[in-house]
Amino acid sequence: MLVEGLGQVTFINGILRVQTLAVSHNGQVTETGSIEIPGNKVGDIINALTQGATEISNKIGEEGAQPKTDEKKEKSSDKNKKKKK
Repeated sequence: MLVEGLGQVTFINGILRVQTLAVSHNGQVTETGSIEIPGNKVGDIINALTQGATEISNKIGEEGAQPKTDEKKEKSSDKNKKKKK
């Protein structure tokens, strides 16, 4: 199930229901399904999703912050050129 957005969110009979949405091939937003969470588990599920998303975000940030091997070589050679002047 692809989730590109959320539709209606309801809490009825102790169940949190979240409508999931995505953009179809013709550009229209359509329902892709629903997530149904027992009321007594909502907090645990939200915390787990938040923690997981934070960890992924941190990993992506770390990978983006590390220069590639070639970039490291270029930067060190630039420093050597400046020192020789």
